[in-house]
Amino acid sequence: MMRVVCDTTRPYGIKTVVSLNPIMVDATGMCGACRVSVGNETKFACVDGPEFDGHQVDFDLLATRLRIYYREEKEAMEEFRCRCRD
Repeated sequence: MMRVVCDTTRPYGIKTVVSLNPIMVDATGMCGACRVSVGNETKFACVDGPEFDGHQVDFDLLATRLRIYYREEKEAMEEFRCRCRD
């Protein structure tokens, strides 16, 4: 959704700030799990953000990085799902 908003506002020169919540492991920037490319520079959402100029964010790279732990997240959701109605 943020990408679409940025694509919509870019032609009009409207400043657009996005708030990114990539996976964070240690919240210090040392693990690199929240790494994102902003204006061809590497940033860390946990220490440099989470707000960034949306027109500078590499959303393709961000989407790829967010899928890295998809399998593990799916397994954890199943393992820790509420079973109170079972």
